[in-house]
Amino acid sequence: MNKLLFIVTGPSGAGKNTVMTHIYQSFPEIKKTVTYTTRAPRPHEREGVDYRFVREEEFFAKVERGEILEYEQVYNDYYYGSPSDLFSNGNIKIMEMDWKGHRTYRSVYKDIRIASFFLVPPSLEEIKHRILGRSRVDNLQSRLANALEQLEHANDYTYIIVNDRKDRALNEIETLVGAELTNLHRNENLEHAQRIINAYKKDCQ
Repeated sequence: MNKLLFIVTGPSGAGKNTVMTHIYQSFPEIKKTVTYTTRAPRPHEREGVDYRFVREEEFFAKVERGEILEYEQVYNDYYYGSPSDLFSNGNIKIMEMDWKGHRTYRSVYKDIRIASFFLVPPSLEEIKHRILGRSRVDNLQSRLANALEQLEHANDYTYIIVNDRKDRALNEIETLVGAELTNLHRNENLEHAQRIINAYKKDCQ
């Protein structure tokens, strides 16, 4: 079976978690790739579901062993990293990462189809509103600077979605994911068509 990786990127507050949850709930065949972080879990987060929570020394030991393919220190604070064993438990995966991780995976997995989504908030003010609406933060300016950096790389992605209306954005993404899954089986479907042609030619002999 062919492999397919979905990547979701966007500034802080762009709705990445909402989009990812919608995708793997709508398409059970897509499995979430759980990434690593050195920060402590938040009250609603679960180990092995939202993140793999590890201490910093364990994090860099995994980097040394090649278990983490790429990583980033976010907001000059905690480290986040993506695993190198993406397809150990499934051939269709989805993961969240920033533009640097997206670039790394595109470079490493050149023989694998990567369908990437960049989520664009409707405005800078909305980014501020969504960041502050989730929790009190002490690093708002760092988050805003990171958001602008992410936006500068939107053109690298397969699909760019403006998430100004959640229902519309989710419908657009669901349609695109469905098309990617159909295209994943293109060669198999083409072979089926060829078998029909061959059977017809055989009957005509």
